[in-house]
Amino acid sequence: MANASQNTKIKTVYSFVAATIMLDLNTPMGKAMVQQIFPYACQNLRQGNAEFNRLYNQVESENTPHVQGAGMAKSSKHFAEAFSVWLKSRGINITDSDKKKKISVFGGDAQNPQNGLSFQWGVLLYFDIEE
Repeated sequence: MANASQNTKIKTVYSFVAATIMLDLNTPMGKAMVQQIFPYACQNLRQGNAEFNRLYNQVESENTPHVQGAGMAKSSKHFAEAFSVWLKSRGINITDSDKKKKISVFGGDAQNPQNGLSFQWGVLLYFDIEE
């Protein structure tokens, strides 16, 4: 009997780190912050979400293409909107039902190492699954 992961074809995974401060992936500071935030979020998502765990394990084992980005929003309430705009800029339009099935989100608070001010961040992942 085939298991579910053999029936799922993930074309690409898109991950997005959103924050209430600018995280410029072209700067060493921005890269360093994203490199700390992303694995932390994935570790937490793996603990509480069997479906995420299954999909992400498959992404890692099959070396699925992974597109990463970062963006800024006024508040954490706007992270999903920023992610959606970023996905659209890559030719991906997602429906509300897709959002519920294929997007995983984890976020928190952190301190900016440059000025000590706190900010909110979120990691949003979209698994582009072939139906």
